[in-house]
Amino acid sequence: MKHIVIAANPYRDSGLQKALTVYRMLTEHGHQVIVSPVFAPKAYLPENIPVQPLEQAAQDAALIIVMGGDGTILHVAVTLRDHPIPIIGVNFGGKGFLAGLEDDELDILLEIADGKYTISRRMMLDVELVRNERIICTQSVLNDVVIHGGHVDCIGVTAYGDGVPITRFNGDGIIVATPTGSTAYSMSAGGPLVEPENENIIMTPICAHSLAGKSFVLAPGRQITIVPERIHDRPAILVADGGDSIALIRGDQIRIRRSDNYTLLADTGIRSFYETAFGKLTDRL
Repeated sequence: MKHIVIAANPYRDSGLQKALTVYRMLTEHGHQVIVSPVFAPKAYLPENIPVQPLEQAAQDAALIIVMGGDGTILHVAVTLRDHPIPIIGVNFGGKGFLAGLEDDELDILLEIADGKYTISRRMMLDVELVRNERIICTQSVLNDVVIHGGHVDCIGVTAYGDGVPITRFNGDGIIVATPTGSTAYSMSAGGPLVEPENENIIMTPICAHSLAGKSFVLAPGRQITIVPERIHDRPAILVADGGDSIALIRGDQIRIRRSDNYTLLADTGIRSFYETAFGKLTDRL
């Protein structure tokens, strides 16, 4: 019998109280459940609660319930990128664009645990940092990779698609996003909203000092190369899915391509992409 994993963020779910509520609800209905605290593996839980590290718990799992904000869902998706397991997010954060449920909709998890959902297949990107012709860092992202100047410094950016120059400008940086990530930093920088199940690569300048600094929606098979240029020795920084910053040096190249892995989100069908966009991105008086 396959089990369900509750990946809960104790910094969002204080004391993991909501996670314990979901655990009891699911086990009372006959489901086998393992809890995997995220970002705090030593979080206190009662001794009778089965606890495992996330990657261990994911083995032979039928469903991952993520309780936290979008950052928690991104962390789980990238950690489990080699495990094609459906993920349902419960929003305990801010916008919560990746979450299928809000924290007052926990009862719907019973239906999802019984398989009453469809799969929303989300494209991911693989990122390589190349220095002196050697790959020194690889990462995968569900949302975006950002190259920017530290402390609001201006940098030069040249972007290539399959070796052909696409754009060059000075500005605060550039965002390369998936359709899922089009509602995040890319949108704030003026990029387009793209339906999340599409497969495109969205490239959006950040505060380009150029009238030609526009977004590009590229074919999914393109290999993107970003070459940042420090201006007056100002630093450039690489950030993948809002994670730790990586300092860049002169001559570095960032190569970005569609990943062979996909994130599988469990879609409850209770809200469309457009209803979510209107509800979370429209300012209301």
